[in-house]
Amino acid sequence: MKKIFIFIFTLLLILAGQTELYSQSGSVNLTDIQNVQVDNLSDDQLLNFFRQMQAQGFSVQEVGNIARARGMPASEVSKLTSRLNRIATGRDERGESGVTPTGRTAEQADLLFPPFMDLEDEVLISELRRLVQERDEADVLRQLQLVIDEGFPIFGANLFSGSSMSFEPSFNIPTPADYIFGADDEIQIDIYGAAEAEYRLIVSPDGYIRIPNLGPIQVSGLRFDEARTRIVTNLQRIYSGINLNEPERANTFVDISLGRVRSINVNMIGEVTQPGSYTVSSLATVFNMLYAAGGPSRTGSWRSIQVIRGNEIVADFDLYDLIIHADQSDNIRLRDQDIIKVNPYINRIRLSGEVKRPGIYELKDGETLQHLIQFNGGFSENAYTERIIIHRTTNIQRSISDVKWPEGGEIELRNGDTIEITSIVDRYENRVRIEGAVFKEGDYELTEGLTLTELIEKAEGVKEDAFLDRGIILRQMDNLMLESIAFSVRDILNGDADDILLRKDDQVRISSIFDLQETFTIQVSGAVNKPDRFEFLDGMTLEDAIFLANGLRDEAAAYRVEVARRVVEEDTRVKVNQMAEVFQFEVEPNFSFRGRDAEFQLKPFDRVFVRTKPNYQRQLTVRIEGEVQFPGEYVLETRDARLSDVIRQAGGLSQYAFPSGASMQRILEITARDVEREDLDRSELLSSLNLENVDLDRFQTINDTTFTPVGIRLAEALKSPGGINDLRLQEGDIIRIPRQFQTVRVEGGVLAPVTMRFVPGRGLQRYVDAAGGTTDRGQRHRAYIVYANGEVDRTRRFLRLRKNPDVEPGATIIIPEKPASRELSPQETVALASSIASTALLFITLLDRLQDR
Repeated sequence: MKKIFIFIFTLLLILAGQTELYSQSGSVNLTDIQNVQVDNLSDDQLLNFFRQMQAQGFSVQEVGNIARARGMPASEVSKLTSRLNRIATGRDERGESGVTPTGRTAEQADLLFPPFMDLEDEVLISELRRLVQERDEADVLRQLQLVIDEGFPIFGANLFSGSSMSFEPSFNIPTPADYIFGADDEIQIDIYGAAEAEYRLIVSPDGYIRIPNLGPIQVSGLRFDEARTRIVTNLQRIYSGINLNEPERANTFVDISLGRVRSINVNMIGEVTQPGSYTVSSLATVFNMLYAAGGPSRTGSWRSIQVIRGNEIVADFDLYDLIIHADQSDNIRLRDQDIIKVNPYINRIRLSGEVKRPGIYELKDGETLQHLIQFNGGFSENAYTERIIIHRTTNIQRSISDVKWPEGGEIELRNGDTIEITSIVDRYENRVRIEGAVFKEGDYELTEGLTLTELIEKAEGVKEDAFLDRGIILRQMDNLMLESIAFSVRDILNGDADDILLRKDDQVRISSIFDLQETFTIQVSGAVNKPDRFEFLDGMTLEDAIFLANGLRDEAAAYRVEVARRVVEEDTRVKVNQMAEVFQFEVEPNFSFRGRDAEFQLKPFDRVFVRTKPNYQRQLTVRIEGEVQFPGEYVLETRDARLSDVIRQAGGLSQYAFPSGASMQRILEITARDVEREDLDRSELLSSLNLENVDLDRFQTINDTTFTPVGIRLAEALKSPGGINDLRLQEGDIIRIPRQFQTVRVEGGVLAPVTMRFVPGRGLQRYVDAAGGTTDRGQRHRAYIVYANGEVDRTRRFLRLRKNPDVEPGATIIIPEKPASRELSPQETVALASSIASTALLFITLLDRLQDR
């Protein structure tokens, strides 16, 4: 008894293991796709699923739509479509270890991900995790910030996110007067007039420049204007024509400018996207450095950016001054070893709704709602300023405040406030509308006491085709239900009926007589240049109809023109058998008719048919490719043209042709029933998925022209023209005649599918052996051969004897494989385990009873 229990317990463990194994490696299908965990799918499983979807005609986007409609979480849909897209484009670079092109695993990516885990959008979280895992280190943070800020951007962040913009310092400017000279600066001195000379001098590390015949001149630390005065003063000692004190008496002049600019080191610290030490031009400003470092980070301040020089704060830069007011007073020029510190943001305010620049703004302490609106650029044209909503977080809970503009402009805003500007009500307070057969239909102002007659006059009156017996007014009653008020247009205009006083939102409709009757048409079909449906006109003749159809085509049988007319029986108590009355005519080359035929007038809904000449036939073409003397397209000379005929037209076969391997492709004739059946199969599949509220038209595909192979025996056809193997050709046939084949292909259920040399007399089994023999799933007894001409032959058995087909050059030997056994679903596994357990318990109970006896 104990052994039986151990056996049952072990069996249940095995079945449970199979269930778990299935959950990790089972196949994927659309019917239960909502339960799939994409991260648990291997690349092979996903590849098989992708091939199934391709076979059924679904795109990756359609699969995503189906999965979303079936209830798959948005995060899983994003993962599924992302991996399927990589497979579709051949860019699936994920290896067995889960390492992406950056070399960063999913676990390593999650270490960088926590700063963004406070987001609520699962699709966004999935996209961020993918970016962290797949992008290079230098690009990750900027890309993530772009993804996050796409829906609610930080004001000004676009300055630092656009790769096409550049804010590098310009060198093509006059030397600023406040520029401070330092080591490695190049000073260019041009002397002209009574004496001429040119010097290009580099400031030495100790701060001096050296001019020939003069001693060293100290310029380091001096402003440009100060250094210029000192240099000119010293030059007076060797150039007597220079007179700094009395310029009007000078005959020698000096021009001093900055040549090559030195480099300086600036340190970026604090809440900046890319902190570190930067080597930049000595002309760089605070904003230039911010751009080089990627701007403030998501937690960085845009209003408090400090420049620290020698342990002292020399400037507190406010980016809003530059962005909004173009004020560069604090955008100072940097010096060597300056430190730029970006502090954390002060007060972040979210502004949404009907404003010009929705986004996240930063306010300093004491700044108000009025400052925020100024920063934003003002309200949009649809803003409702009578109620501005302020959402605020207190120490305990949230609060909401309503303020009016501009009275509430002085309210001081706090960190975390959300300002919402709603739009005006989308309705009119004084509108009526008139439409239909009037000259100026549209919306009109509802003035006090406006009547129906006055509104029609404002619309410039009714048109000639207006239906005057009836019009209606659609009016909203006090209970918000609509009522219809009918009136006679004729009586209203003639004053024979009481005028109607209009109310707000009344809609007046006056119909045209043409709107109240079926559209009268005729249809011209057959051998005309423009078969179409045309508007019926009174007095229209058959000549007119053919003229509207742009005349007859070349194949038209002018002596056979038919008109089919509806039969209308006035006596509704009698059902007649005749459905249409057909008239026949003969048309002249100038579209005219003879005798009484010329007087025949068409009626509404007549159908005109111009028949085609019985013996008319347009040219039918086929194409021949390969080893013939003149390959190309050929027109069939007769209705029953055959293979041998077109080979003759092509000049016969070349000396290298292999007629036994010739093949033919023929356009597959897809009937309406075939299309309907294919669409039905797809519709049944989509319906089985229980997709609710989904537009199934998105999953429809377009059928292209399809060719099907036709097996031919060209050698026999050429030997016996007109015989059974000499097939009749059809429009669009493609005949391919290859060169002599020297190989045979073996594929399917063999160990090593291979293409090998053809050996005359070698049988099928020897070719299979040369490919390593069959696999465990290979079915040797069902082997078949596809010959080069498209024909197929298989292995046959009689009693216990096996007859293999002959192998020819260019043939492909295919060993079919047994279908993979279907694994049990988790539900089937549990049901089987329960059944086995129940049977085992029943068996144990019977044994116990037998032992008791």
